[in-house]
Amino acid sequence: MSQAGATEGGPRDAVGKIALITGASRGIGAATARALARRGAAVALVARSAEALEQPVLDIRAAGGTAMAIAADLGDPHGLEAVVPAVVEELGGIDILVNNAGMLPPATRSEQLSRSQWDQVLALNVTAPWFLAASAHDPMAARGGGVVVNVTSTASYYPSIGLAHYCSSKAALEMATKVLALEWARDGIRVVGIAPGRIDTDLVRAIVAYDQKRGARPNPVNRLGRPEEVAQTIAFLCSDQAAYITGTTVVIDGGELVGLASST
Repeated sequence: MSQAGATEGGPRDAVGKIALITGASRGIGAATARALARRGAAVALVARSAEALEQPVLDIRAAGGTAMAIAADLGDPHGLEAVVPAVVEELGGIDILVNNAGMLPPATRSEQLSRSQWDQVLALNVTAPWFLAASAHDPMAARGGGVVVNVTSTASYYPSIGLAHYCSSKAALEMATKVLALEWARDGIRVVGIAPGRIDTDLVRAIVAYDQKRGARPNPVNRLGRPEEVAQTIAFLCSDQAAYITGTTVVIDGGELVGLASST
């Protein structure tokens, strides 16, 4: 691709950076990988299925970018432990980590929720992001610093019946974001969160269908967000333009949270 084509659609402020994005086969993760690649980063895409990663990796390479695929189940300790070393070995380091992988389980009231169901959600939504961030600390510090973006959810701000495991996991990730930012500021590593609301992804389609059945608006702007909108916000948070932002979470929800507040 020509240099003119490579710069099309945004700045090239991530040239020379190496980014790791989890949950990158579709939705917000795939959009974030494309956004960072367009800005010049070499990107490592992680998902459980190698086959599901083929198309986004091919798309990035076809556009002139550098991309690698890592098939790993982040809920499995062995798969989790191999991710950061694989990126460092293949691409030479790590500057950006986007912890996007997560699961939204079926609603189950707490008295019916099994320990294994609870553990499964917490393992993927909290333990995996924390472990990947901790594993990326030294490689980032060796390159003079870096950025960790934890994708949380508006569900961390209000309770939902049947989602004690999910809401708790996202609230815990919010706090982990703050603690890591506090611990690692001296190392030049920023840690920020992003809390999407109703975004047009597979993860939230059941919620959207339920809203539509009730005739409820998804949010005050009355539309779903696009994965690309979240991805562009993440790309900004990873850039030097956001160098003074750490230890906080950016909500991108079309006014969902303020809409809830206004209805109480």
